[in-house]
Amino acid sequence: AVAEEAAGLEADTIILDVGGMSCGGCAASVKRILENESQVVSATVNLATEMAVVWAVPEDRAVQDWKLQLGEKLASQLTTCGYKSSQRDSSKVSSQNVFERKMGEKLQNLKQSGRELAVSWALCAVCLLGHISHLFGVNAPLMHMFHSTGFHLSLSIFTFIGPGRRLIVDGLKSLFKGSPNMNTLVGLGALSSFAVSSVAAFIPKLGWKTFFEEPIMLIAFVLLGKNLEQRAKLKAASDMTGLLNILPSKARLMVDNDAEQSSFTEVPCGTLAVGDYILVLPGDRIPADGLVKAGRSTVDESSLTGEPMPVTKIAGAEVSAGSINLNGKLTVEVRRPGGETVMSDILHLVEEAQTREAPVQRLADKVAGNFTYGVMALSSATFMFWSIFGSQFVPAAIQQGSAMSLALQLSCSVLVIACPCALGLATPTAVLVGTSLGATRGLLLRGGDVLEKFAEVDAIVFDKTGTLTIGKPVVTKVIASHSEGGVNTKLSGSYSVY
Repeated sequence: AVAEEAAGLEADTIILDVGGMSCGGCAASVKRILENESQVVSATVNLATEMAVVWAVPEDRAVQDWKLQLGEKLASQLTTCGYKSSQRDSSKVSSQNVFERKMGEKLQNLKQSGRELAVSWALCAVCLLGHISHLFGVNAPLMHMFHSTGFHLSLSIFTFIGPGRRLIVDGLKSLFKGSPNMNTLVGLGALSSFAVSSVAAFIPKLGWKTFFEEPIMLIAFVLLGKNLEQRAKLKAASDMTGLLNILPSKARLMVDNDAEQSSFTEVPCGTLAVGDYILVLPGDRIPADGLVKAGRSTVDESSLTGEPMPVTKIAGAEVSAGSINLNGKLTVEVRRPGGETVMSDILHLVEEAQTREAPVQRLADKVAGNFTYGVMALSSATFMFWSIFGSQFVPAAIQQGSAMSLALQLSCSVLVIACPCALGLATPTAVLVGTSLGATRGLLLRGGDVLEKFAEVDAIVFDKTGTLTIGKPVVTKVIASHSEGGVNTKLSGSYSVY
């Protein structure tokens, strides 16, 4: 619906790569920032692919490069708000380069997340040693040290300046900029728990309880969730890059256009220009979309069309990058520059489809965008209730401590147990994985809305032109006939239908 509305207004598309999003609230903030720009008709933000698609109209169509200027402006605004962004210039960057860069960034983030996770869980394990000693009745002096308040205080401080530093700093920055996210809740919960425990430790006459273990364990579990999230994103991106792996990295560029006597040199496919002549030998994958100028061969195009039988190519026939030249030598004239191929067009369609929200995703993003404010308000209400009315309604809960201590502890608990991350990430990740797996199997889904409707399908009808085979000829029967010279055997072959 967004795309149709934008098309009706003759809007052009701008694609931005957006970083720094950690939950559905972040995606909602990015969407709000983009749509506040007067030239932007609408925008969709995909948390899983870390990409935003913007439909915009120019103030003056006579202005050249208005899309580039607006894209740089929007990317700058997002970067200023804490979401490091850049405009994707599809005319200069091939799909291969874009996906390789994204995979590199995801691998780097996964490695950093793994290091932080290992340190945080090591601290968590040390923190639990004292509790284990009490559980099994160990009276060793060293174990008593592990259970001391001072030791747990030092572990909490080390957690804040070590594995939890990035998470807490990001949460506080988002809060000060007016767009709190999941990290804000985690940071506020951990810091408030630490502050209350510190007051209880340094002013023991208050009778408050200390719970320095809470921020240590909280950050350990949050980092575990983030690590699993990074792995899910990496797996989905790997499915997409699998489509690009069928494209060769180099091509044989002919020095001159004489097919009989020309020599050739190997060059990267991304450097090919329209009008270049390339040589494709038997067994090679065709490196660029083009037109056959000389030679004759059969080409396997099953990776693009699904047609299992090879297609004969002679002079004047079109060939597509990624198809396999089987048995002849072809001279091909490049008709599209390097990096612009039918396969890259398919990838662009799949990537654009992944930004189309399913109806359930729009609901989840709407809830997640306001979820952080609701949790903070609920935490405040919890504190007010237990500090004022708690002792009257539930007097048994105040028997082993003061009402203020219990109120602070429960309000901190509300902050730390509420996490909109899963709410905002589950649906886009499901759409991402579904469309990626479909593309690798030759099924192109136009978006999350289509994927959601597809679940209701109970029958599929193919017209008479559909080719439904397993892609390999098989022997269906053997016919033996007797003749004067002996026995002749005839094999009958056909295609097995699903």
